[in-house]
Amino acid sequence: MPTPRHKVELVPLPGRDLLGDAYAAEPVAVVVDRGGDDADAVVSGLQARGWTVRRVDLSGSPAVFDGETTELESVLAQRLQGRVDLCVSLLDCDTWDAGVRQVAETILVAKHAHAALTETAEAGSRAGFVTVTRLDGGLGLRGRRPAAEALAGGVGGVVKTLAREATGVFCRALDVDPDVDRDDFVAALLGEIADAATDTAEVGVDVAGARWTVVPGEFRFAVAQREEIGGDVPDIGVDAGDTLVVTGGARGVTALCVRALAQHTEAAFVLLGRTALADEPSWARGVADSELKAAVIEDIKAGGERPTPREVERRYRDQIAQREIRATIEAVRRAGAEADYIAVDVTDPYAVSIALAPLRDRITGVVHGAGVLADAYLMDKTGDEIHRVFQTKLTGLRTVLDVLDADSLRHLVLFTSVAGLLGNAGQADYAAANEALCRLAASWKRQRPDCHVTAIDWGAWDGGMVTPGLRDHFQARGVRLLDPEVGAQAFVEQFGKEHADDVCVLVGENKSLSAGGPGAVASFTAHRDIATLAGDPVLGAHVVGEHAVLPATFGLGWMIHVVERAHPGRRVVEVRDFQVYKGILFDGSLAGSQHVVVEPAGHVDGNALVKVSVRTDTGAALPVLHYAATLMLSTALVDTPPVFGWTPGPLGEGPENGLDIYRDAILFHGPELQGLRRVLHHSDDRLVLECRLPDTVVGFGAYRGELHSPVLCDLLLQGPSVHGNRLLGQASLPLGFGRAEYFAALPGDEPFVLVVDDVRQAAAAITVTATACDQQGRVLQRWHDVEMVATPEMPEKFREGTRRWLAE
Repeated sequence: MPTPRHKVELVPLPGRDLLGDAYAAEPVAVVVDRGGDDADAVVSGLQARGWTVRRVDLSGSPAVFDGETTELESVLAQRLQGRVDLCVSLLDCDTWDAGVRQVAETILVAKHAHAALTETAEAGSRAGFVTVTRLDGGLGLRGRRPAAEALAGGVGGVVKTLAREATGVFCRALDVDPDVDRDDFVAALLGEIADAATDTAEVGVDVAGARWTVVPGEFRFAVAQREEIGGDVPDIGVDAGDTLVVTGGARGVTALCVRALAQHTEAAFVLLGRTALADEPSWARGVADSELKAAVIEDIKAGGERPTPREVERRYRDQIAQREIRATIEAVRRAGAEADYIAVDVTDPYAVSIALAPLRDRITGVVHGAGVLADAYLMDKTGDEIHRVFQTKLTGLRTVLDVLDADSLRHLVLFTSVAGLLGNAGQADYAAANEALCRLAASWKRQRPDCHVTAIDWGAWDGGMVTPGLRDHFQARGVRLLDPEVGAQAFVEQFGKEHADDVCVLVGENKSLSAGGPGAVASFTAHRDIATLAGDPVLGAHVVGEHAVLPATFGLGWMIHVVERAHPGRRVVEVRDFQVYKGILFDGSLAGSQHVVVEPAGHVDGNALVKVSVRTDTGAALPVLHYAATLMLSTALVDTPPVFGWTPGPLGEGPENGLDIYRDAILFHGPELQGLRRVLHHSDDRLVLECRLPDTVVGFGAYRGELHSPVLCDLLLQGPSVHGNRLLGQASLPLGFGRAEYFAALPGDEPFVLVVDDVRQAAAAITVTATACDQQGRVLQRWHDVEMVATPEMPEKFREGTRRWLAE
């Protein structure tokens, strides 16, 4: 199986579904800020909504983060004691040091907020942790801010880590474009903290109010670009005239990547590392690695000293490190490239300057692979650990770039991690540092478009720090480890010209390294402004009579979407007793507040059931009920049933006679919903249709689920309507169905077969089963007891709708 490569990019998000009474009565918020008008506005906005606000102003913090956090943690511990319903951390930095410090401080804010927020969540109320930046409305990935300021985008790594460690806490990193005025900025924040969706950890809001997130991530309805790694290495843009500085480049996975790149270029490599090289001592020469520790012990004894475990391990590791460095240098030179090794601590600006200044005019690229880990859960994280991780990842890069002529660099490649992209328990500092580098990459690329800039979010490599036990853990979770040779090849390919605009990529599985089960199912009400759909072309293709009507599959998709996004890790695999009570008509009179009501309804075979309805409050005693159903949520797909017993033969051949159904007003749907392409069989007992329709996304995906496309699923109701016309002699519309089974998503813009059978007829209604299967007869979805009813006025409305789209 090829290793996937995902291009990490911004995708649009649907509008918010706002929770009614999202937080407990008389809620308490702790706002951590650095002063300024934005912070004042946030505090005032919360207080105006009835919040009690405890403010922590860190504007007097030192300029540089050095790991000494005693005073800060004392303040945070005090202010985050007792009840806390919401913790908001606002960042406002304009220098590299300020960005590093504020991201580090946010880790400590999360540390001290963890216990109080978890207690609130366990009591059954929403508890929220939200960070706020004002970068570019795109979480720093638009690159509009200088590199130093863009580092603040690293807070997304903190938020995603907290989400992995405190699974009951609502976590979100919000970035609002700096050009958004202050009132709209506060409104955006107040909206985000009440969002019903919990599957999206990062949201950007641009000047138009549009919402964006980063993929691949938890928002499952966007499709990331995928490419397969394999085949011939492309023509890379590194040649004999290039000199690349590689931090951490003589050991580990970075060394593997350097060796692979040397196979394809005669460039020169300057490898930086902390280990000092010396001639191998006589006692180690010719001794295999497996016997080296015993040789260390004997040498210590020969010197008249007593070997201690710590000293033995230190000397052993030093020799192993030096051997690896020598092997890397030799491999690079053997491949025909130049290689020099410089022992230097990249966190020491003076030492780096002395080492690189003589080479400054030769250096054309930087590969920053250096990094250290100091893993600990947030509750146990120390300032010193954060400092060590940030020093290597962030300060280390800065010291190198400060020595070089930034505008002459042709390549900047940064080693980042899936831990930052998707979050990983125990790695808040590492995740934040890597996400900061991704934002720096976006800024660097925008400022220097001719430079080949890439931040590579690596998945877990098979080797190195991945022990056999950890390997078994990953495999049990379905996380495929990255083969070292494949990873090194992917590194080389990123230098290809076709990847010049891949500013951030994920190489490896699009899955967090942390385990985490789905959260509990709870009751809630989510409000949505559905009037924004008016004028959508797909809605304009569903006009019954004079006005557009929301298709029933959109009402169902609305419910599925809200439920799935509120319960990440679960998908709707079955719908029971779906009923259409009063359709939603877009005639200009749509009033009131539309909302989805969700209530737990027990479990079946380990799957959660929820009762869901769509209603409108009009001010009357009772809300208007539009749709209702019971949804079954599962953490896994349902096993596909055996191949359907009807074989259609080849698809896509012959005239598309199914389109006559629309022209003859048997159906009223406009071109955007005309997916019944061919009638393969039609008798009183059975209708078989070939279907094909693009899967148009409406409302940025706000009416779809993981397996439910409202556009494609509409065909599963169109087929029964066609059959109803044959048996009843007139047009019919759906009232609902008894049960829908979802085995797989329907294919967009590809042929599939729809079979309508199991017919039961009453005076003015029929009930049927609609089954969708692929070209091999594999059942994709089956909707049972679909009820179609005919009324005398319906044929004329169908004809009027048809005349409308024909005229257009």
